[in-house]
Amino acid sequence: MTDGTPGMVGVTFAKGVLDDVAELTTPVADSDQTGRNEAEALKRRIAELLVECNSNPFIGELMGPGLHSELANCRRVRFDISTHKAKPRFRLIYRNEPTDGAPAECHWLTVAPRAGLQAHRRARQRS
Repeated sequence: MTDGTPGMVGVTFAKGVLDDVAELTTPVADSDQTGRNEAEALKRRIAELLVECNSNPFIGELMGPGLHSELANCRRVRFDISTHKAKPRFRLIYRNEPTDGAPAECHWLTVAPRAGLQAHRRARQRS
């Protein structure tokens, strides 16, 4: 997803990431206006993350060894919409490839809720 501009890094998606985004940003059928507005704001925030990764593949915090050691070389971004004031509810987990030196690609593994380590489990399955 890069146009070849110097300094830009391609962003690719693991199988299932676009489904993750659709699941998060599709309001339920009986949503009120607030729910629809929140879904639109979340779409915009995810699009912003895409642009940010494209220009700086190091926006995320390196996960390192821990509970999910297979994700040690991955990065995570905690995010939410601007109107949400509590702890961010969502995670973007991605891997820069190659993992050493200047990355040629930012490979998204998941965009998912933080609750119950959903994002971590999905990323682990897709890594």
